[in-house]
Amino acid sequence: MKKTFAFLLTFTVLFSSLGSFASASVTFKDINSSPMKFYIEELAKNNVITGYADGTFRPKEKLTRAQFAKMLALAMELPLDAKAAAQFTDLADWSRPYVGALVKADITYGKSNTLFGSNALITRQEMAVMFVRAMGLEEFVGLLEYDPSFTDFNKVSSWAQPHVAFLYDIGFIEGNGEYYFPQDATTREAFAKLTYRFKMQEDLYFERALNRIILEMVEEAVDVTLINPETIEVTYDDGEVVEYDIAYYLEGVYMSFHYDSLAYLDGFMWQKMTSAEKKEIIMFAIQYWDSEYSDYILKKSPEQAYSILLSRLNNYYVNSTNNKDDVLKMLLMTANDTYTIEYVGGE
Repeated sequence: MKKTFAFLLTFTVLFSSLGSFASASVTFKDINSSPMKFYIEELAKNNVITGYADGTFRPKEKLTRAQFAKMLALAMELPLDAKAAAQFTDLADWSRPYVGALVKADITYGKSNTLFGSNALITRQEMAVMFVRAMGLEEFVGLLEYDPSFTDFNKVSSWAQPHVAFLYDIGFIEGNGEYYFPQDATTREAFAKLTYRFKMQEDLYFERALNRIILEMVEEAVDVTLINPETIEVTYDDGEVVEYDIAYYLEGVYMSFHYDSLAYLDGFMWQKMTSAEKKEIIMFAIQYWDSEYSDYILKKSPEQAYSILLSRLNNYYVNSTNNKDDVLKMLLMTANDTYTIEYVGGE
């Protein structure tokens, strides 16, 4: 979750910088017929994007991945870092600092370990993925359930489907109302429209994003209001309204979701796990109990707790009649029986 909250910090910096932009009138001679004229002019007016020396913006021009990286890095005001893209062998010198900025911010990872795909045209689904990452919410979008509305959603690559569905649900993208055209190349005007929403309407879409995540993942929550870039108010179904630090609340939601998901694992699955997988599960449970989001406190060292829990679960699931019991139940039972944890929650 550290990556997520690094992005939230980036968002905070981004929000606070918007008021310093200039407001001089800017237009281009080739955008009168563009449906994105308003977005283009507003971004240019606020020094977010620029046109060409001949006074054009070329709205229909398609973007390469390198060009997109430059425009997004500049829009996000990320610190340039050529060294962070040193592994890519297909970057021109002008693009390396911008690609490096996105790599360092975990917004792009390239086509392979050595190729960024610099001259390939960036697709609409790739653009969607990068905007979700720029919002700092990628770790959540794959945990939600969706009812895709685009007729061509089956043409969206599996790795991009949660991102496209999430952005549609919060109104950040809409395609043409029926189709999204995920494999089509992104144009400069399409980028301008989404960048306007990302930067100039950040409160609106970030609040919608938080509602989409929290209302599905927190059963008692019925509304989320963005107070400022660091703070939200969550309204619960009993009428209680509580103010939270966003990073703190989202980390709790994320950890609780994965902790509760351990109930979907049973002894049959446990028997097939590697030692590394078992350790990851047990150590996560220990980490959760030792966090401020849990109703328990850890009474033994993590090392002692791990040894006790691993031995007990391995022995318990040797008996095939026990394999129907879920892993979370057995972790809790063992931890309580061995005084590894102590319950300190409410009634």
